[in-house]
Amino acid sequence: MQIIKEPLLHFLLIGTCLFCLYVWLNPGAFNSENRIEVDTGRINALAAQFKKTWSRDPTHKELQGLVEDFVVEEIYYREALAMGIDKDDPVIRRRLRQKMEFFSDNAAEMIQPQDDELAKYLKAHADKFTQDAVYSFEQIYISPDLPPVQLQEKVDKIQFKLSSNEIVSGDQTMLPLSFTDATEYDINRILGEKFTKQLSDLALNEWSQPLQSGLGIHFVKLTQRTLSILPDLADIRPLVEREWRYDTEQKIKSSVRAKLLMDYDIAVANSLYSLQTTPQEQVQ
Repeated sequence: MQIIKEPLLHFLLIGTCLFCLYVWLNPGAFNSENRIEVDTGRINALAAQFKKTWSRDPTHKELQGLVEDFVVEEIYYREALAMGIDKDDPVIRRRLRQKMEFFSDNAAEMIQPQDDELAKYLKAHADKFTQDAVYSFEQIYISPDLPPVQLQEKVDKIQFKLSSNEIVSGDQTMLPLSFTDATEYDINRILGEKFTKQLSDLALNEWSQPLQSGLGIHFVKLTQRTLSILPDLADIRPLVEREWRYDTEQKIKSSVRAKLLMDYDIAVANSLYSLQTTPQEQVQ
């Protein structure tokens, strides 16, 4: 018959033989822990998971099916452990590690920080939360593609016209001729930090002295400036708490990892590397 030649049938037969051989060699392997109790709490959990998935309660028949499926899953789980087929399985090892790490992750979620603790964190990590300065200005751009003497003459001529309140146009450029509510980050990205640092000292509503950037020379009329500030905790509390919680989670992970490593005698062949076992400092 054609079915006898099917590789799948061969696989099942070999598997059955191996299973029977294992039972024969280990007669007590499957006799312990053979009672499975499905209590009310478990049934309620199965029903709740069904409702979460399907947005309705399960019927009586569906709930019976869920319980039966749970029982079969528990049986297969116990039999698999008894046979040792979970050993050295990278997928199972990875999943178990994730579940262990979940406990430390959950610890940070359960902690509710007080305002004084968040205020201390905000002060210690001010660089994370300081808001960039914001500028609005017009500019006249001068291309540097001239011999030095001619370039200086051009700059002097424009500066004189500006001091005389004459209308001046600069060289053609793809750069914006005006910036409105541009942050330090935005200006740095376009004109560089060297240029941006010069804006903080400019007088408002006056044409500046020529300013240098990596792209050329600029005359700037600053019309608005809001310097960088560190907001009050009340204004950014959700952001501070999010960052505090993330850092706390990392510290807990590090501490748990270090504690676990210290509880084991670890030998690595050829001393290729050493494992970090010292917990990091506590969250500021």
